[in-house]
Amino acid sequence: MSGLLAQWLARLGEDVAGVSDALFGDKAERQLDQDIRDLDDALHRVRADIATAKAARIAADQHTQDLRTRITALTAQAEQALRTRKRSQAREAAERIVVLQAHRDEEHARANSLQAREAELAHVLEQGEHQLRRLKHQVDTLRASASLQQAQASVARRQSTDTPEPALASAQRARQRKATSGPDSRATAVSPKEATANAADQILERIAKRIKPKAPSPSTAKR
Repeated sequence: MSGLLAQWLARLGEDVAGVSDALFGDKAERQLDQDIRDLDDALHRVRADIATAKAARIAADQHTQDLRTRITALTAQAEQALRTRKRSQAREAAERIVVLQAHRDEEHARANSLQAREAELAHVLEQGEHQLRRLKHQVDTLRASASLQQAQASVARRQSTDTPEPALASAQRARQRKATSGPDSRATAVSPKEATANAADQILERIAKRIKPKAPSPSTAKR
């Protein structure tokens, strides 16, 4: 498992190094998401293998300790049998000691092998977790870049639809607003009653001019 995962991590490292150049947009994000899921699943299996190796190593260490305890007890029995000149019992105890010592050595070697296995898997796990962090960082960077591009496109669309008003039209409207709201307009504003009176005066002036007798010309006056 660890060898295959190490090869897979090496290949993934090469892929990730060039993923930004080879892929774009949604395709790049989908590829990175798939790599993250695959690597996460692989790391779960590595953690399970580490837990299994650790449990087996602890069991092997315990079995080794038990065998040592039994060997110590049998050694004492053999010594006591020799002291009491019970050579057959001493011989039997010695033979059992030989068998237990072989089992002890096997269990001790097994415990050492399992410990080395734990260390190897822990190294692979560390590499995988580092690679997983890189992948997640690349996904975050890719999504942030996509969000920025969307925001820039949105601003560009708003700017294209909000056409600036021609300066001439704007200035003309400003002059109109000034003419209607300035002090001159307030000075010429009159009430309806005043407007009627002014119009009546103008009519009377025209009538008066029309009916006013003309002055006699010089030639007419000499006659």
